Amino acid sequence: MAEVWYTTPSDKAAIVTGRVLKPLSKKLNPIWWFGNDDEQNLDGAEWYMTGKPQWLRYLCWQFRNPLQNFRCYVLGVQDRNYTVVGTAPVMTVQRDDLWPPEDGWQRCTLNFNYVVLSFRSYCGWCVFQWGWQPSGFFGVKFVPNWKRIWLIMKSKF
Repeated sequence: MAEVWYTTPSDKAAIVTGRVLKPLSKKLNPIWWFGNDDEQNLDGAEWYMTGKPQWLRYLCWQFRNPLQNFRCYVLGVQDRNYTVVGTAPVMTVQRDDLWPPEDGWQRCTLNFNYVVLSFRSYCGWCVFQWGWQPSGFFGVKFVPNWKRIWLIMKSKF
């Protein structure tokens, strides 16, 4: 069965189905945590570091997304089926990803087997994320928007 995301007409809820559990033996293997099982591989990324030696491209690719399996499948729930409930559009990670881009908070919860996981993000003077994204990926992010901070400070003085 293929993975499917069903979204309600109000865009405030979604159902994620068709996912296959990763084996517990992999999830308990710290070496596997550093891998990247389900993302694009270097062979399919001709755009990555073009003109560089293959050994350097390979080495840099391995460190490009460290702990991807850990964040997706050990802390994250990208191998589980669940429902998502939150701010419309519910599958959005950051409001500045919308068109037109917006500032503000994005919230949702992932619900499965009596477990509730929370996600919050904010876009404005910074980009902030914490928790389980609608895709099931676990992450924490804080990036100041220095241009916006400078404009705010400039207008105050």
